[in-house]
Amino acid sequence: MKKILTGVKPTGDQMHLGNLLGAVLPFKRLAEKNDAAIFIADLHALTSVKNAADLKRNTHEMALTYFSIFGIDTPVHIFRQSDIPLIPKLNWILNNVTPYSLMLRAHSFKDALQKQKILEKSLFPKIVFDMEKKCLKAGISDKAIIFEKTQEAYDNLYGNAPNLNMWIFNYPILMAADILAYDTDIVPVGADQKQHLEMTRDIAKAFNKTYKTDIFKLPSEYIEKDVSILPGIDGRKMSKSYDNFIGIFDDDKTLKKKVMSIVTDSKGFDDIKDPETCNVFALIKTFATPDRTESIRAKYLVPGYGYGHAKLELLEILTEYLRPYHDARAMLEKHPELIEQKLQEGARIMNERIEAKMEEVKEVVGL
Repeated sequence: MKKILTGVKPTGDQMHLGNLLGAVLPFKRLAEKNDAAIFIADLHALTSVKNAADLKRNTHEMALTYFSIFGIDTPVHIFRQSDIPLIPKLNWILNNVTPYSLMLRAHSFKDALQKQKILEKSLFPKIVFDMEKKCLKAGISDKAIIFEKTQEAYDNLYGNAPNLNMWIFNYPILMAADILAYDTDIVPVGADQKQHLEMTRDIAKAFNKTYKTDIFKLPSEYIEKDVSILPGIDGRKMSKSYDNFIGIFDDDKTLKKKVMSIVTDSKGFDDIKDPETCNVFALIKTFATPDRTESIRAKYLVPGYGYGHAKLELLEILTEYLRPYHDARAMLEKHPELIEQKLQEGARIMNERIEAKMEEVKEVVGL
């Protein structure tokens, strides 16, 4: 039995069908017959969510989503990252063996740094020019006062932009603490997170080398292979960035609106159509049973079957496919205490595990 761990960041974004097939259900299958856990990374979310009410709501929404999909009685331990008080302590200990040069190589930090440079380059000259003009018009010529007012104007405008702070810089170390605390064997990640797991192994090696121990296990990444790209309603890859997604928990009206707006070619009602190039059929064959898929495929190849017919069949298929998740969510929305009980249970189990590990760590470092 392997120890499997993954984290999900509660950003408030709605989970869509692409997320379900590409990440959530593969983890659920991987978790079977293994010791699996999911933490809701509310500490990580502090890098982007700066409102307490939003963070609490997003965290609850993420828990509600996962328990609706996995079931409230799932054997997977689901817990809040912030309910594990020893994680920040381990994070600090790992900071003391993590090379500065390693953090500089992190893609997440380099991306954030580049965005800030672009922002400063585009904003600051204009702010300087506008403020100098405004001050001179008001009869203010003192350069110190003009500079102060310029800096204030820049801070007010820049405050709404992504903030390059130490959380972003140290993000991979906190991620390493999350993983190493539990002697994790496998971490399911997306391809964009592979580097962070490589850094986790580097940090574990640095600690083990520094203290001449093998206390931290080196985890392996698991990247789901052969995941088909699910088309969105505009034919591009389904993505929140493109706003072309179908949400797992879209209501009936929204679901119908999105399905009926899926982009198709211009072939008419009586034209024979190619199912293999059709965005609607791509979703049908993903979610329908094999028998129904072949039945619909045959309809494409004869006159008199329009894209409207295919969309209505897809709507029926998706409604049936998603119904168990919708029903589970409706029940949990009426009983939020069940979610809190399971989160607390998950935290209790994971706290017991990290407490045992931290006793070893403290002995090694001399605390």
